[in-house]
Amino acid sequence: MASKKTKKKSVGKSGGGAFQEFFIWHGEKIVVGIVAVVALWFALQGLGYQTLSWQPSELEKIAGEAETAVRNNTRTAEDEEIQIFDYATYAEQIKSPIPAEPYQGKSQWIDRTILGGSSRMTGAPSQE
Repeated sequence: MASKKTKKKSVGKSGGGAFQEFFIWHGEKIVVGIVAVVALWFALQGLGYQTLSWQPSELEKIAGEAETAVRNNTRTAEDEEIQIFDYATYAEQIKSPIPAEPYQGKSQWIDRTILGGSSRMTGAPSQE
């Protein structure tokens, strides 16, 4: 009787070679399947929501009531003691340039790398 050579599967250190090999070859398909099932579940849940409880005419009525309340409002900023800013003047102040002198350092930076030398600051002790 001729003996057949049987191919022995390699077993990892933990002894679960077939299990590990299965996930190596099919793991991405399992993940895609799980993502597809979750997406399908979300889609079906989205279709099952109830419709809105109000009609467009009711919304127009509520908006009209709000507009009427705003137009009939007689309160003023002076009555409420609210400080009113002059935003036009404030905006012009923001647009004016800021003086640079208070923010300048004692030394000025001279970039000599453009001229082929090394960069250094004037007023600092010489390193040469």
